[in-house]
Amino acid sequence: MLSLRGRGALLAAAAVFVPLHLGLAAGVAAADGDKPSGGVACPDLVPDCDLNAGGGGGKDKPDKPKPGGKPSGGGGGSAKCFIEWDDIGDVPCHDADMGWFNPSDQCYWEILEPQPAKDAADWEWGTAAPGDDAARAKGKVYNVTCPGAGRELTGGSTWSQNPPPGFGGGPSAEELAQEAIKKMRLLGADIGTAPKAGKTGLVGMPVWIWNNKTPRTWGPATESAAAPGITVTATATVKTIEYTMGDGGTEVCTTAGTPYEKRFGGQSSPDCGYRYTKTSNSQPDKAFTVTAITTWTVHWAGGGQEGDITTTRLAEPAQITIGEAQAVAKP
Repeated sequence: MLSLRGRGALLAAAAVFVPLHLGLAAGVAAADGDKPSGGVACPDLVPDCDLNAGGGGGKDKPDKPKPGGKPSGGGGGSAKCFIEWDDIGDVPCHDADMGWFNPSDQCYWEILEPQPAKDAADWEWGTAAPGDDAARAKGKVYNVTCPGAGRELTGGSTWSQNPPPGFGGGPSAEELAQEAIKKMRLLGADIGTAPKAGKTGLVGMPVWIWNNKTPRTWGPATESAAAPGITVTATATVKTIEYTMGDGGTEVCTTAGTPYEKRFGGQSSPDCGYRYTKTSNSQPDKAFTVTAITTWTVHWAGGGQEGDITTTRLAEPAQITIGEAQAVAKP
């Protein structure tokens, strides 16, 4: 009796033709319909952020993207699934004919409908289901299709007590990466300046700016998030800090900056500094308000995928008082 194995074998044998079919299939819509298409929601307790996400996949072969490539910039929707076998590349995470993609075996799973009769002769031989009726009833039989030349006989009818990873549209690898970012609780720069608050600098003299480094203000910060069958690990590092100096000028720093010490005297900062060309007398509290935007790059990997997410954070403002040296002529 071949009722179970027969259909599974036919589906598996058809897998060699699947790459063409996959290219025509539409991807699954995001589970959260309220999410904006150009990014994702801010992490909890961080209202002043902007997130842009890019999934895995390279650009060296547009018609067959390779897994593991890094996107060139932000934007984009959810990460795709992909198959390494036969260099297939990106595929939909759900296919109307084959079911849900399982990243652990890189095959598609769908529930067999109807399920086999209780007394089907090929239960144990065809599906590897347990012999006990009560134990068998705890799971279901799935049709498993594994795309790629050389995998034609892989899959078929398979019993499983639990749905496989990815079945039913569980959280994607990218969504888990976003959960990992929430755990990091990333911050904006902890701004340090010389002259510091309460002191007065001079027009034209060097101003030193730096970020007091911690894992949450500079990185690297690493966290993981998991769902059944998949774990994603994300690592965040700062790409740039853009300081708005309060006089209309900006300074973009790619390092954390060097904290000022008295031994430096009147030298300029070696990596993150500024010079004012006017006093702060006309400003509120007679001081320039310095703000900063930190741009974080988060690289994530898991579930056979990887990608990058760019997120920004605002700093607590700092104030710098700038005066003007007065020359006094002696008689």
